[in-house]
Amino acid sequence: MVMSPEPISNALKGINKSSHIIYLSPQGKTLDQKKAKQLSRKKEMTLICGRYEGIDQRIINNYVDEEISIGDYVLSGGEIAGCVLIDCIARNIKDVLGNEESLEKDSLSNGRLKGHLYTRPDKFMKYEVPKVLMSGDHKKIEEWRIGNSLWVTKQKRPDLFQDLQLSEKEMILLRQYEAGIANQETKDD
Repeated sequence: MVMSPEPISNALKGINKSSHIIYLSPQGKTLDQKKAKQLSRKKEMTLICGRYEGIDQRIINNYVDEEISIGDYVLSGGEIAGCVLIDCIARNIKDVLGNEESLEKDSLSNGRLKGHLYTRPDKFMKYEVPKVLMSGDHKKIEEWRIGNSLWVTKQKRPDLFQDLQLSEKEMILLRQYEAGIANQETKDD
């Protein structure tokens, strides 16, 4: 079943003409952090969430500014994809998170994944927090975090890693991390 064009067209007549209209569709461009940041600067958006087989192509051709997919899979409807899109965009709007630094240090904000995270206690079962993180030396901690972040990206998302333009310093920190010079993590990492 394809959603009929008349009800969607009637609904769209009531929106602001400057609203950016997005159709959530598996045929759309895959949502990523760059797109979320871009959309967070829009003044107004309207989301169309299909159901069943989707919506009539005439709506897409005549009203939709862009189609967005949240991944290479199909959901029963676009409502969940719409919620994902809203959350992804909203956290990029100033003052939504309450701490702008959080956004800057998140995974994918700089093209790479966030590194490993630890909390108290210092020792859990037989596993310890890397010693450098307990050292109080902020410069070494930051260098460890950069090296770890690069290593995690290289291990878990080689597709992202290959697109990174690493500085000479980042290359050195990654090599140090890989060689175990920047302090060892637990054997399970």
